[in-house]
Amino acid sequence: MAALDGEDDTDGDPIPVPRPAVPSLAHPLAETWPSAGLGLTGPGAGAAARGFLTGALAAGGLDAPDERTQVVMPAATVTTLLGTDTATLPHTPRLTVTATVEEALDLIEAQILRRSRLVDAIDADTVADLRTLDPAGEPLPPVLLLTHATAARQDARIAALLTQGTRLDIHGVLLGAWPDGDTVTVAADGTTALADTRTDRNYRRAPVERLAVLTSADTLALLRVLAESHTGEPPALIDAEPQSDGRQPATANSTEADRGARAEVPGPAATPTPTTASTSPGPVEATGRNPATAHTHGSAGSTGIVDTRPHPIADTRAVADAGGQDTLLSAGPETVPPAVNGEQQQPRRVQVSVLGPPCITDAAGYPPLRAKALEVLVYLAVHDGEATVDAILDDLLPDAPTSKAPGRLYTYVSNLRAVLRHTGGPGDYLTHPQNRYMLNPAIVDVDLWRMRAAIRDAERATDPQARVVALRRAVDTYRGHLADGVDYEWIEPYREAVRQQALDTYLALAESFAADPAHQLTVLDEAIRHSPYTEELYQHAMRARAALGQTDAIRSLRRALTRALAEIDAEPHEDTLALANELIAAQQHPHPRPQAQPHSRDEDGVTA
Repeated sequence: MAALDGEDDTDGDPIPVPRPAVPSLAHPLAETWPSAGLGLTGPGAGAAARGFLTGALAAGGLDAPDERTQVVMPAATVTTLLGTDTATLPHTPRLTVTATVEEALDLIEAQILRRSRLVDAIDADTVADLRTLDPAGEPLPPVLLLTHATAARQDARIAALLTQGTRLDIHGVLLGAWPDGDTVTVAADGTTALADTRTDRNYRRAPVERLAVLTSADTLALLRVLAESHTGEPPALIDAEPQSDGRQPATANSTEADRGARAEVPGPAATPTPTTASTSPGPVEATGRNPATAHTHGSAGSTGIVDTRPHPIADTRAVADAGGQDTLLSAGPETVPPAVNGEQQQPRRVQVSVLGPPCITDAAGYPPLRAKALEVLVYLAVHDGEATVDAILDDLLPDAPTSKAPGRLYTYVSNLRAVLRHTGGPGDYLTHPQNRYMLNPAIVDVDLWRMRAAIRDAERATDPQARVVALRRAVDTYRGHLADGVDYEWIEPYREAVRQQALDTYLALAESFAADPAHQLTVLDEAIRHSPYTEELYQHAMRARAALGQTDAIRSLRRALTRALAEIDAEPHEDTLALANELIAAQQHPHPRPQAQPHSRDEDGVTA
C-alpha cells in the first residue's frame, strides 16, 4: 500500500490526514501484512519501530474499543529503542513490558489461548468475524508484539505464535532480519524496500512502502501524552524504591484494576505541537488520523470519561482450571518464580512420571494442569521427548476441525509450559523447533526415559555385576503401567510395548539370580504384582518355590493364577498346570537317595 504523502489522489476530495499504519485485521494493509511478522533492518529500523509503537498506542478511541492496540515488549527492546529503563516509562495499561522475551511470548500464548476459545465458541474463523457475529461482545483489540529477532532459540516459537495469531488479530514487528515472515530495509526517511531474505522476493512487493519514523525523544514525549490520555492522570516518573508502606512500586506493566471500572479525567490531555507530529511520515489510510492528534479516549474534546477496565494483555492471563474453563489470573510478579537472596531462581529439573498415574511431581498448584495438556506431556514422553505437530494433531485431536486444531494444541502447550515453569522456575522446558515440539532433557526428567536408559545399559554391559545393577535400576523405576488410570485413544499399543519391555527386564533380572531362589522370588513376586496375568512369571516363581521346598506356596501360586485369569474369562494353560502338579508331586514323593553299598574285604583284608 503506497503512502499518500500529501499527494492528491482523491479527484478533488480533501486529502486525508495521514497516520502510521498499525497491523490489524480491520486495516487495509491486513491482506498484505506478513502472517509471521515483519522484520525491520537498515538505518531507519529503530525509528520505524518507534513509529509502530507510538501509532499502536494512539490507535482507537472512546468510540472504537476494538481498535485500541495493545503492545507487548521485552525490557531489552524498550531500552534499545528509547534509551531509558522501564522504570521511567510513562504508565499506560496498553503497553506491557516484560523482563524477558520468553515472558512476552508467554503473554502472547495466553492471548492465543483465550481468543481461540472465544472464536471457537461461536464457530467463527477470525476475531474480525467474531466482532461481526457478536458486536456486543467484549472488545478484542489488536495485539502487537515488538521485539528483537536476535534470540535464535526463540525464533521458531515467535514465528509459530504469530502465524497462529494472525486470525486472532495478534501481529509482530521484529528488529532484525526475519525470513520467517517478511523483512524490509528501512531508509532514514521511512521508505522501505523488501530485503532479500526469501526465495520468492522477485514476485512480491514490500507489504508497506513507507513507515512512520520517530526519534527517541519524540517518542517519549508522545508516550507521556498518550499515557495521560489513557489513564487520565498526568505522567510522573516512577520511584524504583519500595514505598514506605511496604508496597512494591508501580511498573510499566502494572494494572489499573484498583482504579475501578471508570474514572473521571481531571482535564483534557495536552496535544503535541504540529512540529512534533510532522516528523512522522508514513503509510496512511484514506480516512486516518495523525498519531499526535488521534482521538484517544480521554483526550481533548472527549466526554471526559476514561475507560480504565483492565485489559487481558496488561492485567490478565488465561489459564484453564481442572474443569477446562478459563480462569483470569493476574499477570503480575507471580508469573515468574520470585528471586531468592536477590538472585533470580534458576530452573531446576522437573520430574515427570508416566509409569503409573501420569503427573508432574510436586507440580505447582497454580496454574492447574489441563487434562489435555497432560496428554501432550505423556505423548512427548513416550516418543522420547519429541514429536511433530502433525503427529500430535493426528493422535490427540483426530476429530478437531483442521482450521481449529492447531489453535487448540497451542492452548494445551501454553498451559503445559506455564505449569512446568511455575514448578521448576524460568526455562525452556518445551521448545518448538521446525514444526516439532521437544521436551528439554536437561531440565525435564521422565521416569520412562530412565527405565529405557537402564535397559540399554544392561544390554551393553560386559560385566555380569554391572548388568545386574542396570537391570535392578530399570525395574525399580517401573512403578506401574504407562499412564495408568487414563484412557487415551492412542495409548494402548505404547502401553503394551512398555509393559512387555518391563516384563522382559524382570525375567532377565530373575534369571541372573538362578543360584539364589529366595532373591529370585523377590523379583518375581514384584513382577507378578505388575503383571498378574502373565503365566510365565508364575512358572518361574513355582520353580523357585520348589527349590526352597515350599509345596504350599506352589499351590497358592496356582490358585492365584486361576483367580486372576478368571477375571478376564481365561484359564491357566495346561503346561502351567502340569508344571505345578509335577513340582508338587516331586515335593511329596522325593526321589530316593542312592543307598551306600556295604563294604567288603577281600581275602587279604583290604576293603573293596
